[in-house]
Amino acid sequence: MATCLPALRAWSARLRAACSSRDELLRYVHTEGNSQGGHSWSNEDLKPSPPHMTNWQWYNFCLFWFGMGFGNWSLGSTIVGAGLTWWQATIVVWIAAFVAGLCMALNSRAAANYHIGYPVILRTCFGMYGHYWPVCARGACAMLWVSILNFQGGAFVSTMLRCVIGKRWDNLGSQFPPSVGTSLQRFIGFLIFWAIELPFCSLRPNRLRWLYTFKAWTLPPSVFGLLIYCLVQSHGQLASDDALANASARPRGAALAWLVVSSINSTMGNWSTFIANMPDFSRYATNPSAVMWTHIVFVPFPAALGGMIGIFGTSCLQRAWGVTLWNQWDLLDAILEHSWTPPARFGVFLLAFCAALFNFGSILGANLLPFASDATALFPAYVNLTRGMWFCCAVSLALMPWKLLASADGFLAFLQGYGIFMGPTAAIMVADYWIVRRGNIHVADAYTSAPGARYMYFHGFNVHALTAYFCGMMIPFVGFVGRFGITVPKAATRCDEIGWYVSAVVAGSVYIALCCFRPLNNVDKSLGWEELAREFAESPMGAAKEGVEMLNKGGAEVRYLQVV
Repeated sequence: MATCLPALRAWSARLRAACSSRDELLRYVHTEGNSQGGHSWSNEDLKPSPPHMTNWQWYNFCLFWFGMGFGNWSLGSTIVGAGLTWWQATIVVWIAAFVAGLCMALNSRAAANYHIGYPVILRTCFGMYGHYWPVCARGACAMLWVSILNFQGGAFVSTMLRCVIGKRWDNLGSQFPPSVGTSLQRFIGFLIFWAIELPFCSLRPNRLRWLYTFKAWTLPPSVFGLLIYCLVQSHGQLASDDALANASARPRGAALAWLVVSSINSTMGNWSTFIANMPDFSRYATNPSAVMWTHIVFVPFPAALGGMIGIFGTSCLQRAWGVTLWNQWDLLDAILEHSWTPPARFGVFLLAFCAALFNFGSILGANLLPFASDATALFPAYVNLTRGMWFCCAVSLALMPWKLLASADGFLAFLQGYGIFMGPTAAIMVADYWIVRRGNIHVADAYTSAPGARYMYFHGFNVHALTAYFCGMMIPFVGFVGRFGITVPKAATRCDEIGWYVSAVVAGSVYIALCCFRPLNNVDKSLGWEELAREFAESPMGAAKEGVEMLNKGGAEVRYLQVV
């Protein structure tokens, strides 16, 4: 409260000042440095993060992923349901999580070195205008997921209210008609969860460390507690693999090998957006080493352990109750049905709170922040991170997620297959920074579209990057279309089943090959590995001086953001 009141008074003072004159109103409506309106490439959230905001230590990233990993209770549902045994599913999760962690580490280094976010890094490899497509692609998906995860979080809030209010919660006087697509209880839970989320839209990641620390200390005990309950119910016995699987027969030979490969790809869907999103968090890292081994180690370990716990817990209850419950909200409701006692209600309340907390952290880190970051790139003169998060949160309410979920398998198939659009983006970002540029980014040039500017390429588009993206995305795209009921060749379906890997590997390889065959003109081969990164770290004014020199050479009058 002591922190909120000064912020509220400051906002009130700015609002009063905005009503005093036209100039003050424009200053209030536009973002920092853009009071005159017009096109801009910068604002307070697009420029490099100042030193006081780079406060994420290595242990903050460890805690971040420790809390994220233990929320994967239902991660094994599709894998075991497809026909794999529990130990095969565990290996699949380990492999997918390790690959994801390695990719996150590689894609985080540029942001950790130069303290710039996802959109600005995209400008350096896709071009000043070419970066708009990957920004729009990520932002649209993030908005949809915010709405859906808010509804799921509302389900846990509804369970908490049921534990507190009792049977009266099940017997509310009025109910929605079936055509609405949700119950009154779920809708109330959704509204409460959404309302709690709103104030957090005013907090940037440098002010959210405490939330992920709290989440890391509360979620693992709750998951282990739920597992213990499940073990007690089944007296420590597990159900057979056949009882958990949807498959009529166990795959063997080549069928089993392909199922493992495709399951690794589908498991990657849990982290594919994070691979592209991590620059928006890593920009706040104190140093590059804080984002390397922390991702390589702390992404796979908690994720695999959380997935195993979910498989064991579900197996125990299948043995004890004869039902397979993968979704946690269904599991918690089932616990209340089997044991309507004060201790059980209190325990379920705590479990629902921790599960809602997991959803809360996922919404902020994996969806709200990415959307807001993308919105700042599209409308830098009007939108910053906080405004973008508020806007996304408001729209998520209007999307009516219960309608989206009820509309169909096609909509869910679209979200599940979205990795083919994000994989090429991440691969090109990694290849460009690590191999093509060898860690050297001229930060100042990422804020100007003056003729001849370093990252303008061909009329603002890096043809190499766009060609590589198209090649990577198109190979699994035919199979992706087949998800919507359209008949496609079996080979295309196979490509879609490993779509993230295919799209990422092809895009990265094609980009490197094109840059070798026809080197980019804006890459200085004389620079050593991350030479500009060291200069940037030692002298924050270096980038600004470099930008001024560039403008002087070009002879063009361009507004430029001072990188301090």
